[in-house]
Amino acid sequence: MRYGPLVARGAGLLVMGVVAWQALRRGVTAAPPGIILGILDGANLIFHEAGHVLFLVFGEFLQILGGSLTQVAIPAMCVAYFALRRQPAASAAALFWTGESLTNVAVYVADARRLALPLLGGDGGIHDWNYLLGRLGLLNQADLLGRLVFTVGGLTILGAVGLLAVDLLRTWAQD
Repeated sequence: MRYGPLVARGAGLLVMGVVAWQALRRGVTAAPPGIILGILDGANLIFHEAGHVLFLVFGEFLQILGGSLTQVAIPAMCVAYFALRRQPAASAAALFWTGESLTNVAVYVADARRLALPLLGGDGGIHDWNYLLGRLGLLNQADLLGRLVFTVGGLTILGAVGLLAVDLLRTWAQD
C-alpha cells in the first residue's frame, strides 16, 4: 500500500476544509482574510490587476471588467488543464481557487454602493464594480449581485472539497 498519495490527499482535504470554512464564513464582508486566504487574495489581486492591462485594447468597460474576469479565469483555466490531464486532486485544488476567487470578487461587487473597500489607486481610483453596475443601471442591486456571485463561489468551493474527497476515497480503494 502506498501511503504518500493518501496522506497528501487527506492533508489537502483537511486544509481545504478549514480554508473553505474561513472563506464561506467571511461572506461578502471585507473581514480580514487570515493567512491562507490572504495569500490567495494576494494572488487574485495580481491576476486582477493584470486583467485590466490585458483588456486595455477592448475599451473602458471591458478593461474594467477584465480585472475580475481574469482573476477568475486564470484558476478556471488551471482546472481545465488538470482535468484534461486526468489529475483530479490538482483539479480540485484549482477549482477551490476558482471558487475562492469568485467569493473575493463577490466582496468587491457587494461593495459597489458602499465604496468602503480601500482601492490600490487610493481615493482617486475607480471602483470597478461601482463603475460597471452604474453603467448597467444595476448599482442598487450591488448587494444582491454580490451575494449571487458569492453563492456561485461557495458552491464551487464545496464542489472542490467534494471532488477531493471522492479522489481520496478512490485512491484509498485502489490501494
